[in-house]
Amino acid sequence: MLKRKITEQLIDWKTNPNRNVLFLKGPRGVGKTTAVENFAKEHYDYFIHINFEKYPLYKSIFSGSLDMGTLTKQITLKMQTNKLVAGKTLIFLDEIHLCPRAREAAFTFINEQRFDVIEATSLFGTNPDKFDPTPLSYETLIEVMSLDFEEFLWASGVSELTINEVYNHFLNLKPIPASLHIEFMNLFREYMVVGGMPAVVDSFIHKHNFKALIKEQAKIIKDYERDIDSSLKKVDRNKVRLTFNSLPSQLVKDNKKFQYGVVELKGNARKFESSVLWLYDADMIHISFQLEELKLPFANHARFDIFKVYYKDVGLLTGQLGQVAQQAIIDGDIHIYNNAVLESTIADLLYKQGYRLYYFTKNTTLHMEFMFKYKGEVTALSVNEADNTKAKALTSLIENHDLKHAIELTTQNMEISEQIHRYPIYCVMFL
Repeated sequence: MLKRKITEQLIDWKTNPNRNVLFLKGPRGVGKTTAVENFAKEHYDYFIHINFEKYPLYKSIFSGSLDMGTLTKQITLKMQTNKLVAGKTLIFLDEIHLCPRAREAAFTFINEQRFDVIEATSLFGTNPDKFDPTPLSYETLIEVMSLDFEEFLWASGVSELTINEVYNHFLNLKPIPASLHIEFMNLFREYMVVGGMPAVVDSFIHKHNFKALIKEQAKIIKDYERDIDSSLKKVDRNKVRLTFNSLPSQLVKDNKKFQYGVVELKGNARKFESSVLWLYDADMIHISFQLEELKLPFANHARFDIFKVYYKDVGLLTGQLGQVAQQAIIDGDIHIYNNAVLESTIADLLYKQGYRLYYFTKNTTLHMEFMFKYKGEVTALSVNEADNTKAKALTSLIENHDLKHAIELTTQNMEISEQIHRYPIYCVMFL
């Protein structure tokens, strides 16, 4: 069983005496259901799992009155269970976007703290007319994501002690021992190939087989495509599919700015902007916006019509690029395809640490992959050490745009100067 950070969040929620309904959102395949099932086994005597996707008939439980007596009768009747004990039962409303009435019933369940309730959905904001994505007053929203690099290290058998040793070197700005540096670089390249989807990670850890890996990644892509097909009318689903399937082509370009013309010849924002927004609301993609000025707050200085798009898990990109690309990365070529995989990996890991994604471009001469607020300051983050123009870009930003700090993630060990810190690329997990 994979060790997940979401487990600690679930425990924190349960220990809160004033806990609300917990609402888990996140794309299909990130492990929401598995996490809740494992949590329920450890912390509850009784577990009621109502999955509206697998069992559409369960929606009828909530078609009548939503008072406690009616709800408990309907659950015991239609789910054939008498294990509904106050104070000892967790009710899990899975894929709740398919039954908005169940969301209303959740308040009844938690009233007077009789039952604990967790809701989950894979398509949180895709149909606001039928399912409002705004958290209700009695809901606590948590976004569940695929494994980050630290969780991948746990899955790979790396101990907390070893991770803490590397972290202490990072904090003290001292080079990491050579043996650890080599080990962590090897594991980071594996993460670039595998990504963090639990089923894919589990397959890789047990089989170390690239063909099996690609099959698992392809299954997730197929699941996403089925969600697109089942959620949209034909005319809209075709546009969303075209947009989704264009992402590898968007990312392998030297200029990774999202271009509607790559989606379809002569494509434009009028036709495809809504498709990008649907994929974002479905938690399938990250969007990184271009900054006009390097000032905080970034949201006030962003161009929301100029952006990059990344998959929410890098394994979905490498799975589509295929085994040749995956083997090249494992062998050390992390800058393959114009840095597409590496930049996508860093984008995903930054987001998983709570950063919103922005980048900066000035004319055609200055481009910085990531800009983020770090230790209270506007900070540039470069991930392309293979391109000397990036080193010049860092210097230019410091000299001409009043930046106090910049970070470069490299394949080399720690190298610290007054204004530019060069960290091994796996240290992104500590930023």
